[in-house]
Formats: sequence, structure tokens, C-alpha cells
Amino acid sequence: MIIQRGKELMKLQSKLQAGTRITLLLALLGLGAPAYAQDDGDEEAGRMLEEVIVTAQKREQTLQEVPLTVTAFSGDFVTENGVEDIRDIAGLTPNLSIKSRGETETSVFIRGIGSQAPGIGADPAVGIFIDGMVASRGTNATAAFFDVERIEVVKGPQGTLFGRNASAGAISIITNKPDLEDNYGSVMVGVGDKGQLRGQFIGNLAASDRWGLRVGVNYSKRDGLYYNELTDQELLNRKSTNYRLSALGLITDTWEMTFLVEGVDFKNNDVIVTNDDAFVKNVRQNRAPGEQKLNSTRFIWTNKWDFGESMQLTSITGYYDHDVNVTPLDADETEYEIITFIEPQTNETFSQELRLNGSSDRIDWFAGASYLKEDLGFTTDMAYDEGIVLDIFGIGFLCMDPELPDCASQTETPGGKNKVKSTAIYGDFTFHMTDRVSLTAGARYTKDKKKMWYDNPPTEGIFGVFGEGVTGIFTDGRVYAEDSWSSFDPRIAIDFAVTENTTLFGNIAKGYKSGGINRTVLQPLPDPQFLDPFDEEKVTAYEVGTKSALLDGRASLNVSVFYNDYKDYQLETFTRGLPRVLNIGDITSKGIELEGRILVTDNFELAGTYAYLHSKVKDSLDPALVGNRTPQSPRHSASAQAHYYIPISSGEFKLSGILTYSDDFWFDIENGLEQPSYTKIDLRAGYTASSGRWGIAAFADNVNDEEYFAERFVFLDVANRRAPGRLWRVEATVHF
Repeated sequence: MIIQRGKELMKLQSKLQAGTRITLLLALLGLGAPAYAQDDGDEEAGRMLEEVIVTAQKREQTLQEVPLTVTAFSGDFVTENGVEDIRDIAGLTPNLSIKSRGETETSVFIRGIGSQAPGIGADPAVGIFIDGMVASRGTNATAAFFDVERIEVVKGPQGTLFGRNASAGAISIITNKPDLEDNYGSVMVGVGDKGQLRGQFIGNLAASDRWGLRVGVNYSKRDGLYYNELTDQELLNRKSTNYRLSALGLITDTWEMTFLVEGVDFKNNDVIVTNDDAFVKNVRQNRAPGEQKLNSTRFIWTNKWDFGESMQLTSITGYYDHDVNVTPLDADETEYEIITFIEPQTNETFSQELRLNGSSDRIDWFAGASYLKEDLGFTTDMAYDEGIVLDIFGIGFLCMDPELPDCASQTETPGGKNKVKSTAIYGDFTFHMTDRVSLTAGARYTKDKKKMWYDNPPTEGIFGVFGEGVTGIFTDGRVYAEDSWSSFDPRIAIDFAVTENTTLFGNIAKGYKSGGINRTVLQPLPDPQFLDPFDEEKVTAYEVGTKSALLDGRASLNVSVFYNDYKDYQLETFTRGLPRVLNIGDITSKGIELEGRILVTDNFELAGTYAYLHSKVKDSLDPALVGNRTPQSPRHSASAQAHYYIPISSGEFKLSGILTYSDDFWFDIENGLEQPSYTKIDLRAGYTASSGRWGIAAFADNVNDEEYFAERFVFLDVANRRAPGRLWRVEATVHF
């Protein structure tokens, strides 16, 4: 089997022919990964690329040392390039694709695998972690994108290294911790077109040589991408306030404690529009039943104890809750009063992780255990004119039947709750067999359990008589279900330092995403009713690659080739506007990724990426799906960056340009909702005073005003949300 997979990987290399040879040539010239910064270095030898430090393997390593495909972004890169949330790094990370369910939930895909719109009974395929705590939902992962130390995107199954439901990969966000040496702060204000306002405050207090505090507040506002002529209302606007307070204490010489509290207050007017209205400015719709809101709080308490010089025990205790109106919208997308939809959701999560790290001359290792408890809930409010809806379904004549209730305004109110418990033990050991060869072996055992209830009271109208409404089959009270799943997932990796500057690596890993329970029943009354379950998803992933430092440290080039084999792939689909998860069959995902970077001169940097992806349905109970491409899977994608520094006596100018390209892809497994290929260009010009006390920068995002979708799906009809067009803003920052 391994030999066969090796042949598959070798076949992929043939894709680097014809047009893709040009991409390889560009990569060899230094168009590659964005994780870089300048280092003072040796004056005579010239400046070199920064050694990016990551903790993907739970210990500090340079990016080039890790035998995994990792893309990293420094905090300076996030700040200097105006990165606001997780969507801004998608185009710069090979085979990372992100879609937005409105502005309150993010669906992440890595190498063609992800989750479309997970309901309370399903889980994401890409794990998002903030300071080591799992963000069990994508609901407010974007809130951490200010005052960060770095962001790491790790490809392939990461259950051993990161945790639960990371079968496709993981995104790790590490925030800045308090500084115990200096007191300082900064204030940023920004203004732009379309009503853009931005503000940020960061303050650091070194209370003593053992205690420090750090506070951050981030405010962002933008007018809508659409204007509703009927209601004089901005749609797809946004206003958010994020705050973060962290404390660092050195309790003893061997005990370090950090505490973080983070809150989010977000609101906008959500909308879905027809194909014809997708990229127009003005639309005509009824007023949505409410604002799209998110209020959340996150607590993370981390303790580290050193035992001698070779062992450290880490405890990460986390709590998170949110209340969110996910999709309050005019569901029929017209100016007529037909259907409105709103769905408040709640989440309360507690997690605990204990990890023991150790090292010796030849072995680096860690072992740990984790526990997660998650309580999720939802209530749907769908209001509609029954007569019009029956006409749409082609059965409007039922309104004339004297033996049936009169057609009138109706409201369907399904709701439910899901309780999740997940426990795991894991370990990972790296054996340095020689000075050049290291072998890593690890494994994770996970057990998940879910208990769920669902209730969909019948209406008093015609739908109520027939036992099935717009939101699905009605129930006679609550319907209960529970299930559990477990999995043992090993990992093995090897890396070989061919030379001092070139490393080859290979790894094989198994991954797992728990099964779940759909929030729908399959059987109408009076027959026994039961909730619709789905099975766990499993993957075996194979990867080989190389990491090289070139030109005496002034350039680097990383290449990865991968093959992923998914069994019982879970895919979220929409049935009458509500998510339903199905095990559609088996998926193969294979491809090539290139990342590199170069200092052309001490003042001129180039970077870029290229990815080839072939992700499709290999086998399915539905023959019509076999051969279809998976959602969010562009065959080709690329990015290129240029950064030019102009030092003058009073400071330094920096000019930057970033180009991202995506080939066409589908939003659905049926391959009916297409996103055509597109190219987006972002520009920045900034000046920093030589004193470092102040700076000013101008941003122009999507300067070519490219039109592309943030999301497409089928609700009652095809529903669309656009991504922002051209935007510009100016930001001024003062440090004190």
C-alpha cells in the first residue's frame, strides 16, 4: 500500500510540466512563502532572511527544521500588511481556502478538505487553536487577529500535535504576551472609503520583574457591500469591537503562569442575493428579522512548571461562550413578503489539556491528555406566507380545500441542543538517530460522545396537517439521540539533512473527525421518529518534501508533494436552508505546494507561493458524485509579493504589493455553483520615523476591483454573498 501511494506521489511530479514549469522557475528565483522579516545580520555578509521560530511540534524550532508543511506569518507581517482576519491569509497559503457564512462563521478548507456549514451536531475538519486552546467552532476565530506574535498553518492530519478534529490540518494563533522589561503602548487610527473606521490601542505594563499586564482593544467599521433601496439599509456592513487582557506572572523560578480574557462584540446586516444581484450595488429586499450579532468571551489560563533542565509540564485551561444570530435574512431574496429566517445559536465550551515535554541528547518527546466539554444550542424562527410558499411548491390549490386550514402567515420554530464530551491521550517522540537523520513517531487515541435533542413543533396551517414544513418534518415533542466514536491515529515522520542547508522529509499520518447527529428527523408522525446520524471520517495522509536555504541564507525554497485518502468523507449540504451532514463516500486529495523567499538586495524582498490540487470523489453511494471535485478546491493557485525599503535620513519608506490568484472552483459537491478564476492585487505604502515613535501607511485592497464570491449555496434558491471590492484606507500609528 505504501509503495502504491509512493507511486501516486511520483505521478504528481509530472504535473510540473508545461505551464507549471514556469511556476517552478519563479519559485527557484525566490517567489515563495510570506513568513519573513529582515535581520540586522553581519554588515559585511549582508542581511539574511529571518529564522522563523514555530512551535508546531510543541517545542521551539525554526520553520526549516520542522518535518511538516507549515506556513507561518509573523506578527509584524500581520500588522504591516493590514491583515484583519483569517480570510486575509488564505491567498498567501498554498491550498488554504476560506469561505464566510455571513460575518459570524468561517469555514476553512486545507488541501480540498473542510466543512461547508457545520450545524450543532457536526464538527470542522480544520482545527483552529488560540494560545493552545481549541476553538471548537469557526464562529470567532477571526477575533484573535490583532496583537499576535505569529500564525502557523499546518497541513495534513494534526491530531497528535494539535488535537481534536484536525483531520485536514490546523491553524494556530499565538497572541503577544506581556513584556516584563518595559512599559510601552501604541495607538492606531485609520479612515477610508465606504465608511471605514479603524482604531487600536495596545498597552504593556511591566509591574515588576515578575509580573506584567497587557491590554488591547481593536475597533473596525465598514459600510455595507449592498444597499437596500426598499428599506434604506446598508447590507453586509460590519462593526466590531474586540478586547484582550493578558497577565504574565513568574510565580517562582520554575513556575510561569499566563491568563488571557478576550471578548468580541460584532454586528452587521446579513443578506443573501440572487445571481443577478450578486455584484450590483443596490438591491430590493424586505427588512431582515434582525441584525447578525456575535457576543463572545474567551478565558485561557496557562501554567508551566519546569522540572530540572529537561522536562516541563504545561496545563492549558480554557473556557469559551458565545451568543450569535447566524443568519437573520430575507430568505426569498425579493421585495415581497414571503419568507424570513433567523437562527440564534449558543455555545459554552470548557477544555483542559495537560502535556509533559522532555528532551535529552538524542530524544525530544511529549505526552499528554485532553478533555473537552461543549454545549451547543439553536432555535430557528422561519416566518412565511403559507399561500405563496404552497404556490412556489406547486400545490397552491390546497389553499382552496375547505377541509384544510385557511392559508395564513405561519412560523416554524425548530430547536435543539447538543452536548459533546471528548477525551484523548497522545504522545510524540523524535529520535535523533544521527546528526543528520531524525525519526518521529506519535499517536493519539480519541473518544467522542454526543447527546442531542431536537424539537420542531407543527404549525396550525396546512403544513401542520401533512406533518412536514419548510424546515423539515415536524415532531411531537423532543426527539433524543446519542452516539459515540473512537479512533487510534498514529503518525511517523523522518527528516534527513542532506547538507547543512537542505533537508528532505517524509511523513505518514492517520486522521479522524468524529461522527455526529443531524438536527433533522427522517420519519413523519405517527411512526417512531429518530434523528439522522452520520459516521466518523478517517484519512490516511502521505507527504514528502524538501526545505532548502539558498544563497548564503538570503533565499529559501520549500516543496511538498502529498496524497490524502479519505474514507466516509463528511460533507455538509443544505436541505431547505438547514445544514445536513452526509457521509458521501471516499475522497482523494493530492497535489504539490511550493513556497520560497529571497532578498534580492538588502532593500528589496520577493516572495510567493504556488499550489496544484486535485481533490475529487473517488467512490460514492451516489454515482452522480463520482469524479466531482470537492468544494473550495481550485486546481491552481498562486501568490506573489514584492517589498521595497527606501531608507532616508528621517526614517524609512516601505512599498509593498501582493498578488493572489485562484483558479476556478466549486462551492458545492454537485459542481453546480462555480467561482470563476480571479486575481486580486493589494498595495501598501508606509513610512516609519527613524525614532520609531510614529508611522503612517496607506492601503489599497483589491485595487483591480475583482468580483468574486465569499459564499454560494442553495437556500430556497441559489444564494450568494460577495467579497469586498476595491477599498482604500490610511492608518496612523503612534508609539509611546
